[in-house]
Amino acid sequence: MSSKKLLILLSAVPNLLLAQNITTDTTKINEVIIQENRFQIPFNQHSRNIQVLTQKDLKRLPSTSINEVLRYVSGVDIRQRGPFGTQADIGIDGGSFDQTLVLINGVKLTDPQTGHHMLNIPIPIESIERIEILRGPASRMYGINALTGAVNIVTKQVENNSVFAHLFAGSSFNKVEEEDKNGTYYGSGVQLGGTFYKKNNQHQLYASKEHSNGQRYNTASDNEKIFYQNNIILNDNNKIQMMAGYINNQFGANGYYAAPGDKNSEELVQTFISSIASHHQIKEHWYLSPRVNYRYNDDDYRYFKDDLSKGRSHHYTHSVSGELNAYRQFNFGDLGLGFETRHESINSSNIGDHSRNNLGFFSEFRSTYFKRFIFNLGAYINYNTDYDWQVFPGLDVSYLINEKWKISASSGTSQRIPTFTDLYLNQRPGNIGNPNLKSENAWQNEIGTSYQLAYLTVKAGYFYRDIDNFIDWMRTSTSEPYQAQNL
Repeated sequence: MSSKKLLILLSAVPNLLLAQNITTDTTKINEVIIQENRFQIPFNQHSRNIQVLTQKDLKRLPSTSINEVLRYVSGVDIRQRGPFGTQADIGIDGGSFDQTLVLINGVKLTDPQTGHHMLNIPIPIESIERIEILRGPASRMYGINALTGAVNIVTKQVENNSVFAHLFAGSSFNKVEEEDKNGTYYGSGVQLGGTFYKKNNQHQLYASKEHSNGQRYNTASDNEKIFYQNNIILNDNNKIQMMAGYINNQFGANGYYAAPGDKNSEELVQTFISSIASHHQIKEHWYLSPRVNYRYNDDDYRYFKDDLSKGRSHHYTHSVSGELNAYRQFNFGDLGLGFETRHESINSSNIGDHSRNNLGFFSEFRSTYFKRFIFNLGAYINYNTDYDWQVFPGLDVSYLINEKWKISASSGTSQRIPTFTDLYLNQRPGNIGNPNLKSENAWQNEIGTSYQLAYLTVKAGYFYRDIDNFIDWMRTSTSEPYQAQNL
């Protein structure tokens, strides 16, 4: 197969997020700690191309969902198909929605069926502390499927007792006259939540309900979300964190996937995520963090919502994973080690029953020994039951010119394993999968500079990405179905 090369130049992008009370409402971005699964690194000492949206930034933006917030980040492409985050795809720096990894507090939300459900996130904006956007190959830090970047959503730590309520509604006040839809388009929602604080345990619970009657025929939507998280402090060296979330989404899908024939289509999606993790300080400089995660997704797509005997695609997916991360502090730097295992399975009406297992090992070393010079060297070794053994090395280097200016460079590799849709979909005569697909592999080199002053951030960067076995859907004639192919 041939190699597809992308050469992209990013111009300097000023990022101004101003509040009315700018003189008193401040956030020092350099004090933000980027919480990778092994290292906790101050933002100004990070050697990768990372953009952070803080809690203050989120409040300034006119958005009610994570999808809408991410539209304001340069280089992030959000393809939103409905209001209030009904359904959306995300890509980073020209990558597809299957090549971007989304995480909550480091927990990967990978969907083995399709990346279309990556943004099924059951948390409101109010519960978010910040959003970290990492550009470039991130397999060395987060494992497979972080081919072009990763988005890590970090939730708040409870500091007091509180109650939260947010009501919103809107309308264009324009009359709509299309097919059987007459009247005025509108949308509304309610978000409720609260936090409970005690010295040794903290809890937070949020729930929301949103409704839209659709901006055009058969695009009405209803979704409900609930999210819970706690933090239990056993003693100074040991703590436990648990989280769980559920989202129920139902929407008319006119023009979402297969226009113009899908005018009467509908989709029902239910997603459940859960995680339990603990953090331990074994000795003075040794830290250990095990974690177990589970994700379930029920996707029911009805091409003819009034006739379920044909054109229906119903998928059930399960993902169970376990992780063990550790790091050791030395005078000359920090050593991070990690291990993860994942089991993925699907039961589907037009994909079939399939499962696979994945095993990964992390190793990286980070040093700030040479004052303003920072480097991070590491590798991820991966084994998949379908794609055997592979190794993904990477190197990041940065130089802090002063408190405002930084120059950084990175080189790394990453992988994206085909989804079950890519491999086994059977929707003749429309689309068929390809069980002979190879995994996508990318090598990316990047160099950039950043300038930070008060409320102004300016970044300029250049990257070169080479993807082997790029997966795309194509056909040679209009009489054939679309099929996934490696390019």
